[in-house]
Amino acid sequence: MLFGTSNENKKIIDVRKRVGAIVETPSIYLSFTARENMIEQFKLVGNPNFDEIDELLKLVNLENTGKKKVKNFSLGMKQRLGIAMTLASHPDFIILDEPINGLDPEGIIDIRELVLKLNKETGITFLISSHYLDELSRIATHYGFLDNGIIIKEISGTELAKKLEHRIELKVDKPQSFIKFFEDNDISYEVIDDKTINIYGNQNLTKLITKASKENLIIEDAHEFEETLENYYMNLIGGDKND
Repeated sequence: MLFGTSNENKKIIDVRKRVGAIVETPSIYLSFTARENMIEQFKLVGNPNFDEIDELLKLVNLENTGKKKVKNFSLGMKQRLGIAMTLASHPDFIILDEPINGLDPEGIIDIRELVLKLNKETGITFLISSHYLDELSRIATHYGFLDNGIIIKEISGTELAKKLEHRIELKVDKPQSFIKFFEDNDISYEVIDDKTINIYGNQNLTKLITKASKENLIIEDAHEFEETLENYYMNLIGGDKND
């Protein structure tokens, strides 16, 4: 199903035209200039409006490359050109496969900012496949985690941020009393079971225990957690068993 159209529907051919993709590396002519590559792409997708080319090259910061051959471009410049070429067909959805592989820090930032800009200004949705989890956390609004080609977990960026937030797991003697204590002290919390409560944010555990004890509230045990996106993924797929 794509944009509400099934693969069996004859209209799926037209619907697929709304999708652009760069798989591994852009398909570009290395002996051509950026503009010459764009012209060929426009011809390929049946877009006769070459006037758009200069605008797209400017969008990806390649407007000043002139007669420079693509073979002399940096990897980041080639990736940006590849994205510009996918825009020739005015897609609503773009698939990027490992778009920052091999890029230096400046190149990674360029691709990130370009993706965010296109999403904000044109409404294009991006599906990004990547092993650079930290970088994904700077872009993604929704995550799908795969293990052996199967999606094992889907989660929104907001939900994931909550799970990765610094937390302290507390074992307490009076859960209801602790709930009131947390609410009175504006502490974000989550009840796990009748003995366990997680609290979030930058809490000083020693001060918290002292303050709670003054109100005759006993914290029986406490553990601090600072989970990374990488650790979250490894826990999902079973950690060491997948090494």
